[in-house]
Amino acid sequence: MDWIGKIFRFIFKSFLTTTFIIFVVIAGATCAFLVFQNMFDVSDTIVPSVIGDEINVAQEKLYDAGLKIYVSGEEFNERVSRNKIIAQDPASGAKVKKNREIYVVVSKGSKVIALTIPDLKNKEIKEATALIEEYDLILGRITYTNHFSVPKDMVIAQTPEPGNVKINSKEVNLLVSKGTY
Repeated sequence: MDWIGKIFRFIFKSFLTTTFIIFVVIAGATCAFLVFQNMFDVSDTIVPSVIGDEINVAQEKLYDAGLKIYVSGEEFNERVSRNKIIAQDPASGAKVKKNREIYVVVSKGSKVIALTIPDLKNKEIKEATALIEEYDLILGRITYTNHFSVPKDMVIAQTPEPGNVKINSKEVNLLVSKGTY
C-alpha cells in the first residue's frame, strides 16, 4: 500500500506545482498588462483650427496640442495669401490621439502671369477678337452700350489696360459701342 501513497503524493505535488506555475503566469500577465497599459496609453487631444494661419503659427498651435504638422500639398489660391493654411485633415474640433500628424495644404498665393495686352480701343470687335486670340488671351465679358461718338461695333474700353501687366487671369473684357443713341 505504500506504493499507492507514493502515487498519491506524486499526483498531489504535480497538481500543486502546476497550480503554482499557472498562478505565477496569470499574476505576471496581470502585472505586465497593468504596467504596460499606462506606458503605452496615448491620451486624446482636440485638433485646433489652423486654416488661415501662417505655416509657422500653425506648427506652433499643433505642437502645443501635442500634434505634428505634415504639409501634404501646396496650391495657388486667389483668396488666401502665400504660406497660409487653406485646408487641414482631420478638421478642427476632431478628437485624435496625441503625436498624430495633421495634414495641411499651404497656399502658394495668387497665380500671377506676366502678359502683354494689346491696345484694342477703337478697333472693330472682329479685329479685337482676332488680336486677343493672336496674343493667346481669353475673350472675357463683352458689354454693349450706346456712345455718342464711337461707331457701332467698335471697342470703347478694355480691362485690363493695354501694355505689359502682371495679373492672375488671361481674360480680357471689352466695352463695345452699340452706336449713337
